[in-house]
Amino acid sequence: MKGSARCFPFLLLSCAAALAQGPANDGYRAMQVDAGKVVGELHSFQGMNGMPAPVMAGLPGLVRQYSELRVGQVRTHDVMGPTDVDARFVYTNGPLTWLIPDSAQRAGVVKAGNASIIFPDENADPEKAASYNFAATDKMLTAVHASGAEVYYRIGRSWGANVNPPADFDKYSSVVKHIAMHYNQGWANGFHYKVRYWEFWNEPGDIFWTGTPEQFYSLYAKTALALKSVDPTLKVGGDAIANPSDDGAYREGFIDYCAAHKLPLDFYSWHTYANFSADPYDAVRLAREIRGVLDAHGFPKAESILSEWNLSYDFTDQEKDELQGMHNAAFIGAVLSYLQDAPVDHAMFYRGDAAWMGLFDLEGRYFKPAYTFKAMGRMLDTPQRFAVEGADTFGLAALAGRSADGKTVQVFIGNYAIPAGFAEKKMPAPADAAPPPPPPPDAKKERSLAPRTDIVYRDNAGYNLAIDNLPWGQAAFNLKRYRISKTQNLELVEEKSLRGGSLKLSHPLPTDTVELIVLERK
Repeated sequence: MKGSARCFPFLLLSCAAALAQGPANDGYRAMQVDAGKVVGELHSFQGMNGMPAPVMAGLPGLVRQYSELRVGQVRTHDVMGPTDVDARFVYTNGPLTWLIPDSAQRAGVVKAGNASIIFPDENADPEKAASYNFAATDKMLTAVHASGAEVYYRIGRSWGANVNPPADFDKYSSVVKHIAMHYNQGWANGFHYKVRYWEFWNEPGDIFWTGTPEQFYSLYAKTALALKSVDPTLKVGGDAIANPSDDGAYREGFIDYCAAHKLPLDFYSWHTYANFSADPYDAVRLAREIRGVLDAHGFPKAESILSEWNLSYDFTDQEKDELQGMHNAAFIGAVLSYLQDAPVDHAMFYRGDAAWMGLFDLEGRYFKPAYTFKAMGRMLDTPQRFAVEGADTFGLAALAGRSADGKTVQVFIGNYAIPAGFAEKKMPAPADAAPPPPPPPDAKKERSLAPRTDIVYRDNAGYNLAIDNLPWGQAAFNLKRYRISKTQNLELVEEKSLRGGSLKLSHPLPTDTVELIVLERK
């Protein structure tokens, strides 16, 4: 057998395919991939909340990092002034104090935020370009464009801003119309960014909306029709509900209002955080529920969009190690894998930048979860999907695919488990918040997704992987394995030169570990 080998101090290389055909190990999961049978296409769920441009002083620019992660969409939520239509920030606001306890930092955010909103004077004429303050938002959306992602525009306000309904619904809808004209049609020295998705509001309820549901419906109707008057192909929807299992005013009520009044609802958006379950499969179960509601209530063609998700919504210091660590990295790998088989069209992680709950530190360096997104971004290079037999929905998740030219096959495997004795952790509010911030929505007081009771972890100490019918037949190929763990950051842990149309691999894969296997024809 002919081939080449390079020497690494941390691994043993071999030219012989037989050495890759190691014996199967008990306690490992048997996995099988038929690389001769394409079953579908891998889809990108690399969407993010959080800008690649800094949303606060002291944060890094992340255009390069977003490009490296193959971020496909960026949602314009919690940008703290820029992209907000009519937000007003007050230093003593309770939720803002909760989010930013540091007084100096909060004062800076209030000052910069109020100077950056798009329509600062509610008495101004929305037809006149001079009434708008686009500069700060232009910088944000230009950075998104430079990263290669598309803008997913959230209409509304950031956390910690005012939550009252706009005073004039007709004026508000006209302002939104002109924002779309600025970014899609060049109005007021604008751009042609082809912003397709326009999401109305965020988590209507006490934290972001204190008006009535009827007021919410009315403002949506005016805003949606105003956007369609700019371009009927724009996709308009909402309402970014916090608890998607709550079948009340902002789910069935909102959807039925749109149906009864023949309003456009091109998509319905919703959020999920696993605070109550730590279960990565929640997103799939909720997606199926939302799809059923849309189909049953007259919107079978409306898209379903998961516009916020994460392991936890806790942005306080007590949760930083969890959100930035390997446990969340494995959770993310499981969610991104499971979404491939969910009736959901787009997903946006909260959040991707270097602010609270972000993927990067203040120097722009990756936290562990960012490496999982990077690995999944690489999977998009092999979009022709293969089935992986042996994976499960409890945390041992896997994806496989090949490139369009048939020269590369990749397998992604992650091992996640709900911690033993898991219990919900309460998110503490700062003692000096004045007035006290409202608590986050209590899903236990609403209709919510019941935790699964059938989760059993078995044979998940590692994998016995068999790949058959490789597309290059008996030709030579390279094997590379990359690993993300508590001590490894998508690092190359094995490289071999092999030959043949099949491969068997057996390796330990401890809980909270992610692996990317790359096979490339020579």
